[in-house]
Amino acid sequence: MSRSPRRPIVAGFAALICLLACGCGSQTATVAGRVTHLGKPVSGGSVIVYCSDKQIARGVIAVDGRYTIPNVPHGTAGVTIQAPARPPAGMRIQQTLPPSHNGPIPPTGESESAGPPIPLRYTLPEESGLSLVIDRNAVNYDIDLKP
Repeated sequence: MSRSPRRPIVAGFAALICLLACGCGSQTATVAGRVTHLGKPVSGGSVIVYCSDKQIARGVIAVDGRYTIPNVPHGTAGVTIQAPARPPAGMRIQQTLPPSHNGPIPPTGESESAGPPIPLRYTLPEESGLSLVIDRNAVNYDIDLKP
């Protein structure tokens, strides 16, 4: 009973090829970019992609306005922006924090990068006017919001 030492290697190689072939049919992409409003980055919130197959994909907007959304299906998609609402100045809670020694510096007021709130129309899929075509593995989609 002679057993070929190559048989397990060949079977493993064939299984690997089958797995790779199944993955190659994947029709998704990574969408990334930067969201700005009036020339300043939108800090915080989400970019939401409404895919043609009724899926919804979401990416978090970083402090510098950048976002990344993996696994977005190929096709035409609508886009909206959800930015956190800031309470009016009179509604903010004022905090008095103890002094910090060699630690983080507490914020003194509203961040300069916060900027004015984005227009409401960008939060509604039927009114945002934002869309993109996803047809390759990586799509760069910078979003410049107008007043």
